[in-house]
Amino acid sequence: MSIERFHQALIAESATEFDRPGSTCPVNQLPPYRHQTALLPSHRHSHRRYEPGDFPVAEQAHAHMIKLPVWHRGRDLQLAEQYVRAAMKISDHHEELL
Repeated sequence: MSIERFHQALIAESATEFDRPGSTCPVNQLPPYRHQTALLPSHRHSHRRYEPGDFPVAEQAHAHMIKLPVWHRGRDLQLAEQYVRAAMKISDHHEELL
């Protein structure tokens, strides 16, 4: 099952806080790592720039992940358990969703 289909199934189970990372990316793709002189002007002679493709494993993992908010209060436990149940249900019945 594609990650997109899995995500759609989560949403259909009312697990709407599952999210595809659009606001995050592998660290090597953040501007300070791609354009180091902006972050460290005294190192303007540094020739190392990190580009997409430099860390293929991290980029592959990022392309296949779903994220959740960080729940940190005791009262969030029930909601977190609901989300776990939704993900397990979809995993258990994934063949029906193909």
